[in-house]
Amino acid sequence: MYTVAFLLLPEFSLLSIVSATETLRVANSLYPEPPFRSVFVHDTAPQVISSAGIPLQAETHIRDLKDFDAIVVACSFRHDSYENAETQSLIRRFDRHGKTIGSIESGVYHIARAGVLNGHPATAHFNNLPMFAELFPRISFVKTIYTWSEKRMTCAGGSAGTDMMLHLIAERLGRAVAARVANIMIFPYRREIGAYQDDLFTSAYNGLPQPVREACRLMEEAIQKPVDIAAIASQLGLSRRHLDRLFRVAFNCSIFEYYRRIRLARARKLVRATRIDLATIAERCGFSSYARFLERYREAYDVAPSEDRASHVLPPTAPDRVSPLTDLHPYQNQLDPRRMV
Repeated sequence: MYTVAFLLLPEFSLLSIVSATETLRVANSLYPEPPFRSVFVHDTAPQVISSAGIPLQAETHIRDLKDFDAIVVACSFRHDSYENAETQSLIRRFDRHGKTIGSIESGVYHIARAGVLNGHPATAHFNNLPMFAELFPRISFVKTIYTWSEKRMTCAGGSAGTDMMLHLIAERLGRAVAARVANIMIFPYRREIGAYQDDLFTSAYNGLPQPVREACRLMEEAIQKPVDIAAIASQLGLSRRHLDRLFRVAFNCSIFEYYRRIRLARARKLVRATRIDLATIAERCGFSSYARFLERYREAYDVAPSEDRASHVLPPTAPDRVSPLTDLHPYQNQLDPRRMV
């Protein structure tokens, strides 16, 4: 029996945990002797409150964890508030003993802090990927649904927990069993490793034309060294003028202006969620000078980056407003501004 221990940190995503553990439960239902076991563990108190306010009861403290094959750290909001030196030390020990180390959503922050992800691919929710990539430059962060490497697995959260566990099932029991489990769960769009993690502007379900979605994806993948707009249009088989028209219909701005908004949104995430030097942020978000970055930042947010970093005030935005200036923001604007996405 292969045992997966899920370390629940406060404010973990309930959807992610249910997605992962239910996938393993369905696999177990196909066999007279269950091939998997799920166990919940904690590092503070047995009853762990999820981000939905619904608690789960953990069976044991992580320091008392025995007879397991993989540990998956589950965390969502305010990941840096729940750092635990003992937990990180234990994760390093588990790694030395050959255990598989994994994460769900912002759980990647904790295994990265433990130092066991260097040299491995990793992912997280798209809203946190830019920040984590800056915080942990020795880790290869990729914008995919989940990653899988030697003794490592990470996923973006939400329903991606199902995808990652289906991959585990395929690895241990075969692809046919994984397909059967997905079918029983009515999970028809099973995503393979390497599947791109869409956000609001690149998703096929947002109603935007495909060239706009593809252009958004190309721009989001080239933040530090912006690519030429004409090159993007050429790659999509369109003229720049036609691509501009599509963006004006979709976002009421030119593609050039949209690209700048993406880079400003990335910059604001780093301004508010890290302590990286502001000039470094300007450079890493593709601005030719700090003076130009400062000017554009003030235009977009009516505040200087230094003042924005120091402020705890964040006016909410309407959920139906579609703009990268707000949708790539480090906080859930329409909810609790203390909560990290």
